[in-house]
Parts: sequence; C-alpha cells; structure tokens
Amino acid sequence: MNVTITPTLLHGAVVPPPSKSQAHRLLLAAALAHGASTLSNVAFSQDIQATVRCLEALGADVRREGDCLSVTGLGGKTASGGELPRLDCGESGSTLRFLIPVALAVRGGGVFTGRGRLMERPQEPYFAIFREKGVSYGQKGDTLTVSGRLAPGVYTLPGNVSSQFITGLLYALPLLPGDSEIRLTTPLESRGYVDMTMDALKEFGVAVKYD
Repeated sequence: MNVTITPTLLHGAVVPPPSKSQAHRLLLAAALAHGASTLSNVAFSQDIQATVRCLEALGADVRREGDCLSVTGLGGKTASGGELPRLDCGESGSTLRFLIPVALAVRGGGVFTGRGRLMERPQEPYFAIFREKGVSYGQKGDTLTVSGRLAPGVYTLPGNVSSQFITGLLYALPLLPGDSEIRLTTPLESRGYVDMTMDALKEFGVAVKYD
C-alpha cells in the first residue's frame, strides 16, 4: 500500500481539557464566599463530585447545569455545637486535605470518610499542628474525626510535604477573626500549586502575601 502525504499548514481549534486542580480551588473559594458564583467548563469527575458533596455537608448550595456549577457560598457563616458534619471524600486526596482545616474553621470539625486507600494517606503535618493548637483528632479504620476550633496565629509546617496541606490552611485561616502566618520550615517544593491557590483566593478578595 502506498500513502501520499502532502505537507500543509495545520489549522483548526484545540480546546484544552479543564483543570481539576483549578476546579477544586475555585469551587472551594466560591463555597466560602458571600453570594452566588458560577463556575464554567468544569469536568464533573468523581473527585469534583466528592468536593461538592462535602461542601454541601458544610452548608453551601451547589447546583449543576451541564458543565457549569452555580454555587451559593457560606458568606463567612460558622456554626458550633451539635453533631459534626459527615464528609464523604470518596478517593479524592485534595478534597480530604483541603477540607480538614476548613471544616474546623466553619463547623468546629467533621467526620471524614473515604474509599480505596484514601484514608491511609499520611496526615501528620496537620496532626502536628493540631497537637500544638489543642485540636482533637482520631482515626479508626476509614474514619477520621477532627474536633475543635482554629485560632489566628502562626502555623508551622514543612515546605517539602504535599502542597495540599498548605492549600487547606490558606482556605481556612482567612475565615478566622485575625491575621495568620504560615511559616515553612523547609523550602517550598510545590510552588506552582500554591500559586494556583493564591490566584484563586485573590479572585475572591483574599489578600495573601508570600515572602
């Protein structure tokens, strides 16, 4: 078989796939903000579905229309006392690590569950902070329970761990009644993901300074 290939200029349109990492961050920011937000071009993956479930459990309203999500945020409202919300994170590590400190700031904690090997992932950077700050935590099998209140101040953790821990704190600390500082004890390795988080926060009016 003979094949003839004639050189020519490429033309047409290429649509890049939606970013799951960016969708997580914008969805979380919208759920914590005042008023309603619309996120478009969202790939409704299982991880994004897990984040939506958890945000609804915390009190946000999320509605899906095609590839768009309409989000009515908590607007800074917090609640304490009563039963802790149950947060099913599926197999999403981002959902789990982003929402552990957020649940403490918004509802005084939460009961986190997951599937697969999710709950085997280490959470020691958070646990070290919780021991210092007096936050209760405990894990039995696939269930992690955290309970307590975060207070504004200095939060110390290594920079060479997953950026998900830093991102979780970046969303939770602006909800507290005062300024806070995240102090890294080692160089920051995942700067690109942290930059993505700070860009999302900036879009929603949160001031973060990186030194």
